[in-house]
Amino acid sequence: MSIIASLMNHQIDYVYSTAKDGWSTITQTVVYSSVPCRWIEKIGKVIDVNKEEKTYTVEVWITPSYTIEYGYEFYKDEETYKVIGFEKKYDVVGTWDHTKVYLE
Repeated sequence: MSIIASLMNHQIDYVYSTAKDGWSTITQTVVYSSVPCRWIEKIGKVIDVNKEEKTYTVEVWITPSYTIEYGYEFYKDEETYKVIGFEKKYDVVGTWDHTKVYLE
């Protein structure tokens, strides 16, 4: 069990994957729903997948049972947030404990 599982007292309504077709229409597909998390509103900097510095406004901690990819969007409290970065965090014995996801 994750060390930080007891700190996950928030919930993400939906996690979507997004795809753009030839006409630039974006389609969202629900990947996960009702995801327990630790939701922290704070401002920071992260390097995104394109090696550009981005400012995030939310940091989310989720358990390893949820796999997150670039291009995913989180929907919480009637607001949509884009994933701009994430990192796996490990416990003292090297087991993947949780993932920090950075949103804008």
